[in-house]
Amino acid sequence: MGGNSRVIGGLAALMAAFSFALWNVYLQRGLARGAPARLALLPLALCEIACFLPVALILARRSALPPLAPRGVAWFFLAGVMTTVVGSCLATHATRLIGAAETTAIRLLDPFFAFAIAATFLHESIAPRALTGIAVLAVALLLLRGNARHAPAARRGRERPLGLGLAVATSLAFTVGSVIRKAGLLLVPSAIVAAACEGIAGTLVIAPIVVATVRRQGLADLTWARGRDLWLSGLAAAAGTFFLNIALQRVAVPVAVALRNLSPWFTLFLLPLLLGTQHRATRATWWSTGLLTAGMLLILSR
Repeated sequence: MGGNSRVIGGLAALMAAFSFALWNVYLQRGLARGAPARLALLPLALCEIACFLPVALILARRSALPPLAPRGVAWFFLAGVMTTVVGSCLATHATRLIGAAETTAIRLLDPFFAFAIAATFLHESIAPRALTGIAVLAVALLLLRGNARHAPAARRGRERPLGLGLAVATSLAFTVGSVIRKAGLLLVPSAIVAAACEGIAGTLVIAPIVVATVRRQGLADLTWARGRDLWLSGLAAAAGTFFLNIALQRVAVPVAVALRNLSPWFTLFLLPLLLGTQHRATRATWWSTGLLTAGMLLILSR
């Protein structure tokens, strides 16, 4: 790969980190203002379609797209189910229970799950640094678990362990989705096509569920006046998906993952700016985020 390509890939991964941080913060603000969690996924999927499908169609008309290998497109649709539907659903409920700061911090487990998948299915050896990184991740999670006394009353008790568990499951879902997306990009090297397919897949799954479970009056929460934060979160997530696809095309997966996983740090700074100073992260959250970052880097440097 050329130097310029690596620079573009690195910058794209950083933009993905910032975009996904915005997604979680806007999502938390929308949920705090009373937006139903079940409606949060539909704006995300529709934003992906609105942003990327028209561009893909224009490029196709100009014969500027790579050949659409059916297997690659199928990988994109499966990635859409894993990320836009499963991962985003888990992230939405985790954010509702424990907030954006801790939900995005736990996304730093992505390299651990990628490492575990590689070790299990590709029989990769476990280096001492990776084991040390796993131990550091465990300490960080225990620190988050012990942070319950600093959480608001609504996030204590049974809700907090559930929220942490959902955040861990979110990390696993997005990691699997990234592996699937990478497989698709190897066959159809187009970030635009990947994002458009993921949006279509998400809409095909989410829209019938929303129509069947939400009353007509509830759909009014999707108007811009009442659901602005949900739409802003959807736009931010769509941008993050696009930038991550660009990064995966231009740099090695570990590099893209490491840079994309700076998202929790962006979240810690964005929270008081967009939600008010009462949402500042606790000292324990800062420490746990630092430990999660250290564990991630140890795993990636094996």
